[in-house]
Amino acid sequence: MINLNISAWGPHTTIGKVSDEIVNLLIDKGKEVRKPESNCTKELAGRLKESYAYENYNEWFVPLFHEHIVNYINTLGPGASKDTISNIGDISWELTKLWINYQKPGEHNPPHNHQGDLSFVIYPDIPKEIANETDEMAGNIVFEFCEKVYGNFLSFTNTAATIAPKTGDVIIFPAHLSHHVYSFESDVERVSVSGNIRLKTLK
Repeated sequence: MINLNISAWGPHTTIGKVSDEIVNLLIDKGKEVRKPESNCTKELAGRLKESYAYENYNEWFVPLFHEHIVNYINTLGPGASKDTISNIGDISWELTKLWINYQKPGEHNPPHNHQGDLSFVIYPDIPKEIANETDEMAGNIVFEFCEKVYGNFLSFTNTAATIAPKTGDVIIFPAHLSHHVYSFESDVERVSVSGNIRLKTLK
């Protein structure tokens, strides 16, 4: 009898690293838009006081991030999405929104999803103090898929993935995938950048 382990299952989610160039650009451009008129917290699901929309991101961000989208597509497991993209040809995409979050102690993001086809989150600055807190979930991001009943004891189904991000990490995931972010207690600022992507008509 042969036992097969089927691993390519559920929402395709990847985690990797962005370059120092991208990290530094996101931090510098974030400082430029950190002003009241750029605050977009009311448009977002998060319980944060400071979230700001980037400007002109198609000029300075999109060209640098393209390789990450290509890698995401290339690592798709077998299935309808992989077949569709393979049949259509080279991929092109549009970044519809890009914003930066400055998370303070006690702030959190409740369960939510995004608009578009794909979403991503980049972490330009995750202070080490958060990882040293007694609560191991502090500052973590959690992705949830399927009804929670399937995550009950002995359901043999994992419905959630918890990630403790580090500076420079990038996570790419389907925009419909529900996720939330835990609060932390340390007197620091946790910086993350999120974006939504729409796959355009391909060649």
